[in-house]
Amino acid sequence: MRSGYLLGTVLSGLLLFSGCRDSGTSGLPEPVGDNQTSTGPTASGVLPPNHPAINNPPGLPSDRATDRPLPAGTRNPMEDIIAFKARLDKNPKDLEALISLGNANMMISRFDAAQDLYTRALAINPKDLDVRTNLAIAYQYGGKPDRAFTELNKNLGYDPKHDPTMYNLGFLYYYDKKDSAAALDIWKRWLALYPNAPAAGDVSTQIAKIEFEMGKGAAAPGRAR
Repeated sequence: MRSGYLLGTVLSGLLLFSGCRDSGTSGLPEPVGDNQTSTGPTASGVLPPNHPAINNPPGLPSDRATDRPLPAGTRNPMEDIIAFKARLDKNPKDLEALISLGNANMMISRFDAAQDLYTRALAINPKDLDVRTNLAIAYQYGGKPDRAFTELNKNLGYDPKHDPTMYNLGFLYYYDKKDSAAALDIWKRWLALYPNAPAAGDVSTQIAKIEFEMGKGAAAPGRAR
């Protein structure tokens, strides 16, 4: 079973899924339990406790890793990159290695590399909605929100109730598309389907914020008269 963890920058709250299917495998990041404490979105972004900050200097290509220390207890993603790359050299269609290597590249902000690896994994298994969600997040962080939007909508074609797809689409609608009504609609539907999800409280807060903003907009003409 895959376990998700919260990952965010400007588009805070995005849900990335580990490529680790079996508890005995060594995918990155380490699986997080279902009782994970959700971290609320903030203007400066939200990161899970074990995630290095995404702070590439201006002008640094998205496929370049930043030189930053990892928090105590965090596995070095470069070690996994070496290990899984060696597996791919032997078998370019090693699905677990493709996904885990994509996750490792996400950890060090090599978003272009992650996009390529997730795309290769999806060429083998196009119905893996969690990997397509990861690809969408890699596109968003790599400055390609329209491609992220396209991938998440592909997911809806397979499963219109897919939890992380609906969740992440809300953020894309609200922050990238600037479409508050669409974000409100999908988040309300997500919350009705997954009221006990770890991020349900954060989404409820986002819904209240949007409804307040939309209410202010509707009331403004009345005050002007």
